Amino acid sequence: MSPRRRSTPGRPRTKPAEERYADLLDAAEQVFVERGIHAARIDEVTERAGVAIGTFYLHFGSKQDLMLALRTRFNDRLARRQDAAVGALPEDDWVGRLDAWLSDAVRAYVVHAELHDVLYDHTPINANSTVQVALDAENPHLDAFRQLIAERRDAPKDAPDPAMAANLIYSAWYGATHMLLHHQTDEIDQLADNLIASITDLAHRYLRVEP
Repeated sequence: MSPRRRSTPGRPRTKPAEERYADLLDAAEQVFVERGIHAARIDEVTERAGVAIGTFYLHFGSKQDLMLALRTRFNDRLARRQDAAVGALPEDDWVGRLDAWLSDAVRAYVVHAELHDVLYDHTPINANSTVQVALDAENPHLDAFRQLIAERRDAPKDAPDPAMAANLIYSAWYGATHMLLHHQTDEIDQLADNLIASITDLAHRYLRVEP
C-alpha cells in the first residue's frame, strides 16, 4: 500500500480567479506590445500567463473583450496615480492640485507610451488589425479631471464653464502629449518639461488663474 500524500494545510491548489484574470491581463499587455493586436494570438497570451485556453474563455469572450479590459485597467491605474499626485497637496491649494494633475499626466503617458499606443491603435504595429474596439463609453481619467476643475472655490465671474473647460484642457493635453510621444529624440524628458510648462500656462490663462 503506497503512503498517502500529505497536503499542505491552508495552501490553495490553484490560484483564485481574480489572480488568473490579472495574470491574463499582464500577459496580454506584454504580447500586444511585442507583436501588436493583429499578430498576437490568444494561445500566446495563455501560455505567457501559464493558464489553459479554457481559463481565458472563462474571463473573456474574445480578443476584443480582452482589449476592452486592458483599456479599462489602463485608465483605472492612471486615474489612481493622478489621485495620489493630487491628494498629496492640501485641498485648499486648488491651483497646485491642478498643476500636479497636468504634470503627472504627461509623465505617466511618457512612461507608458508603448502600451498606450497599442491599446489605442496609435502605432504601425496595429496597421493590419482586424480587431474593432469601440471608444470607451466611460473614462475615469477624464472624469477625475472634470471633478478637479469643478472643485474650484474662488473662480472669477468670467471663468469658463467647468465642464467645458475640463473637456477642452483635457483634449489639448491629450493631443499634445500624443504628439510628444512620437518625437524620435533622446531628449524626451526635456520635451516633456516644456510641454508641462506650456499646458499649465494654457490652463491657467483659460481658467483665469491669477499669477
